[in-house]
Amino acid sequence: MTVTQADLNALSVAHPNLNANGYGSSAFAPQPVRLDEVQAAYAWIAEQTWLTVPAESSYSLKHVMERVTGMYVTNGAFIAAALLHAPAGLEVQLDDLNPAIGIKVEG
Repeated sequence: MTVTQADLNALSVAHPNLNANGYGSSAFAPQPVRLDEVQAAYAWIAEQTWLTVPAESSYSLKHVMERVTGMYVTNGAFIAAALLHAPAGLEVQLDDLNPAIGIKVEG
């Protein structure tokens, strides 16, 4: 699947608490999630081992991705990418600014 702006727009309507900072309010002014960052995170997530129980925070996982790929993404872009994978079985626990996501961290 190629993530499109239409996909991101639909996700934003379904999840109005999603912004570049994370899922919900933070100390920073909310900014929209960028499509190019969501596409990069979506591709990286597709290559990872998924767990049946969310284990790691989106914030820690986005930093793992950044170290591996050298590509910066916001917390919200990473969450958006994970939510786009949710229909395929990726577990996302939307109860925090940095929700737990079912991706195995190697090492």
